[in-house]
Amino acid sequence: MTAPAREPLLAPDSFPVRWPDPTRQSLYWIWDQVHHPHPNTPLTATFEAPAFSEGTTRGFQALAIPITYHTIVVNGYWYDAMEFLEETQEFPPPWWPEVEQEFLRRLPALTQTWEREYLPEVEAANRRLRDFDYTGAPTPELLSFVDEAQRLRVRVWDLHMQAVIPVIGAASRFSELYEELLGKPASGEPYRMLQGFENLTVESGKALWRLSRRALAQPSVARLIAETPVERLPEEFRRSPEGRAFQEEFQRYIEQYGWRSDAFELADPSWVEDPAIPLTTLRALLHAPDEADPALQEERSRKERERLVQETLRRLDGHEGKPLFELMLGVTQQYLPIQENHNFYIDQMNTVLLRRPFLELGRRLTEAGAIAERDDVFYLRREELAEAAMHPSGRDWAAPVIERRAERERWAAIVPPQELGTPLPQGVGDNPLATAFFGARPERSRDPRVINGIGASAGTVTATARVVRSLAEAGKLQPGDALVCEMTMPAWTPLFASVSAVVTDSGGVLSHCAIVAREYRVPCVVGTQIGTQVLKDGQRITVDGAQGIVRIEG
Repeated sequence: MTAPAREPLLAPDSFPVRWPDPTRQSLYWIWDQVHHPHPNTPLTATFEAPAFSEGTTRGFQALAIPITYHTIVVNGYWYDAMEFLEETQEFPPPWWPEVEQEFLRRLPALTQTWEREYLPEVEAANRRLRDFDYTGAPTPELLSFVDEAQRLRVRVWDLHMQAVIPVIGAASRFSELYEELLGKPASGEPYRMLQGFENLTVESGKALWRLSRRALAQPSVARLIAETPVERLPEEFRRSPEGRAFQEEFQRYIEQYGWRSDAFELADPSWVEDPAIPLTTLRALLHAPDEADPALQEERSRKERERLVQETLRRLDGHEGKPLFELMLGVTQQYLPIQENHNFYIDQMNTVLLRRPFLELGRRLTEAGAIAERDDVFYLRREELAEAAMHPSGRDWAAPVIERRAERERWAAIVPPQELGTPLPQGVGDNPLATAFFGARPERSRDPRVINGIGASAGTVTATARVVRSLAEAGKLQPGDALVCEMTMPAWTPLFASVSAVVTDSGGVLSHCAIVAREYRVPCVVGTQIGTQVLKDGQRITVDGAQGIVRIEG
């Protein structure tokens, strides 16, 4: 029987789409708001997007998933699509048992595989990017290294998928198994049984918290942090012995945990380059109560996990499904450490280290007068770099940079459509792996004072909303506020110690934001789609993290 024809979606007039290849319209494209909530620069679009597409394809195919993963950047916004290489009209497709077998083959030893095989290769790539002699390399050698950096990035994304996709699959299947055996969970019990394990994301938050307590123990340092503009703090620290000692300790923190930035945009500076962002967070932590200590929350999460596991296993005593449940629980509890530790080394460190060759090219182009400032290099396209670097006066590079900056600012004011292209066959879109991480579109509430989302971390809190679109705006947060944002990345983690709730536009129950909210025991609703558009600074809202509801109180 022939599948019914599927009609392409109509893009809104405010978001015209020019397909690079007309055949691409036949694919189903989703805006990746989780990782790319803002318009990308031309360099990110032409360097990072192809590397991600190729690396992800390799990783998926290594896992026996027969797809080619495509990425396009439309009007600056990042869209992903999967091209199925074998017949797929529903989920699970006919080839899915082979994928599950591959997952089962890998899962029992996946933590060891990550630590002994994947991580050493990622660390070697990071060292290569960190130690290359950027200033000493002749321009042709530097351009050749850009090619090498792209090959490294492809491989890193390949390893990323091989490490993360099986544990996402395990977590999704574990949740389904819980519901099959015990009924629908009341408040995310399957995912709460995965919490409370050591990981580098929470470790970095605990380290910054300890710095805040160290500062509070020295009134002169605390006063300096509270009263000095953050951009002047490094200079002011050097004016006193106490300040210098604290600056040295802060610098050690940055050297260990500062290889991170807001998101996956190559133009975003890292904490290593711009310590104003972690200093802003540190200032906010000075006002947080001792009860907010991430180490305390981590310990409570661990105890809650252990209690839930014991209670659940008692409920399954005598049940024929108990052995399978225990098996799945064991392999699924790898999820948190692998998810957050890969974030640290790949999504964060590897991403910001990729900036280094481009920053050096930008410096040289600025010295040659080809562009006005170093960071203008991110407004050149990948294919333009060689010509610009070798022949900086050969054409006008400043004009397209100005035009592209203005274009990016213009598109930043537009909310892009969630979908482009042609919808998938009915049923294929119900892939639980994708919805667990990226979220499913919630049904819009008929009550204008209620926003529906996905319950990610249980608890109910009424607090003042603060809409934060980047870490540069984090200074507006006051202890106890409800953080409203598009999505959080690992660099946002320390903020969870001072806020009382989190609401995001995107993401699902296995997204980074959901994981960290559960670790910090903060009520969280993800995947609202419209939270940052509807909610305003200063509004009182009630966040119900179990039901996935946000209510505007006033």
